[in-house]
Amino acid sequence: MESVHKMQHSNQSSVTCMPALFTQYFLQDMKISKVLRLKLLKSSKKLLDSMMWMLQVCTWRLVDAYTERLDAFQKLIFVSNLVFGDASDFILPWKHLFGITDYQIDIAMRENAKSLYALELKSIGRGLDIGTLIEVRRVQLAYKLFDEVAADMFKEHAKKLIQENVSSALSILKSNTSAGNIPTEVINEVNSILAFNRLLTVLSKFPQGDRFARGLGPISLAGDFDHDRMVGDLKILYAAYTTEVLSDGRLDDEKLGPLNELRNIFGLGKREAEAIIEGVMSDVKSQVPA
Repeated sequence: MESVHKMQHSNQSSVTCMPALFTQYFLQDMKISKVLRLKLLKSSKKLLDSMMWMLQVCTWRLVDAYTERLDAFQKLIFVSNLVFGDASDFILPWKHLFGITDYQIDIAMRENAKSLYALELKSIGRGLDIGTLIEVRRVQLAYKLFDEVAADMFKEHAKKLIQENVSSALSILKSNTSAGNIPTEVINEVNSILAFNRLLTVLSKFPQGDRFARGLGPISLAGDFDHDRMVGDLKILYAAYTTEVLSDGRLDDEKLGPLNELRNIFGLGKREAEAIIEGVMSDVKSQVPA
């Protein structure tokens, strides 16, 4: 009986342990499955990322290839229109052969003309040689670039030249360690800006100005997209130049003229400039012995 009881107890223990053992092995199996799933997910993600990257590369290459072909085709339209003029509509009927619209032809003409005209503008420096201005105008007409577009491009070119002077002057001014002394190079840069602007103004009123490049006239940095960011530095440079001009403590019309001109070039408000001038005058007078 005792042995039978032991056997029954053993069988009951085995039966009791079976669910626990099954659950243990099942959970272990589930853990393995999770690991495998994670590995598969990671591998799939890497594969998907690689495929997306390859797709992007292929797309970029297709876009680049399309852009290159489009640029080449636009250049062909541009050159043919320059060579054949109005007859190009009959000799090379782009509209009928390729289904191109007048708008697309206008874009091809304008963009290519702008690219070539931008290269031509690089020949114009602060000296504004009259012969160069006449040649630039001739090139503009040859490229069939509209006067309005040519004028805007010339003004932007002139602004860049002025901004180069401004950047150079500010770099020298900010690196100057001598308190109270304005470096001569800074004043020279500002004088170069004023001389360039005056030359632009004079040539814009020249009797034979129709022969010159379009866009001549006084320049102002006001209205540029980064003017608000630059205005602080422009005030610093304006104050430095004002300090030099008013170093003797006297303000007259002869000195006020270039200060007003520089204010207009820098795009500063009248009250802003007046406040700077008053501040400089106050500092200069305070340094004069009683």
